[in-house]
Amino acid sequence: MSPDPQDQSLSGRQADRNRDSMSSSNDPSGAGADGGQDKPRLTEQEKKNNHIASEQKRRAAIREGFDRLTELVPGLEGQGRSESVVLKKTVDFLRLKLQERQELLAEIERLGGHVDESYHRR
Repeated sequence: MSPDPQDQSLSGRQADRNRDSMSSSNDPSGAGADGGQDKPRLTEQEKKNNHIASEQKRRAAIREGFDRLTELVPGLEGQGRSESVVLKKTVDFLRLKLQERQELLAEIERLGGHVDESYHRR
């Protein structure tokens, strides 16, 4: 869903408003940002637009994380992405890698080698 151009212009006005309210050097009264002047309040529509933008950013970050997992975990490449499948296969993959690591550490010790204690921690 592409953003509404009107929403973008509201966001631009809000950014201008934020920039103006944070600029105390342009304040001719010398009161500054903390000098008792109230910042302009956001309208309900601006608050709603901020919330929508924040939620879209949060969802995009989650999607990017799942996309990254599908690149890293074998067997997930090129599949349609079911988040529950991605999570399950990721957990299975990590468990497998931890088991392989434990087996390698045991093999090193069986052969008389020594592995620093920091490598034994999970």
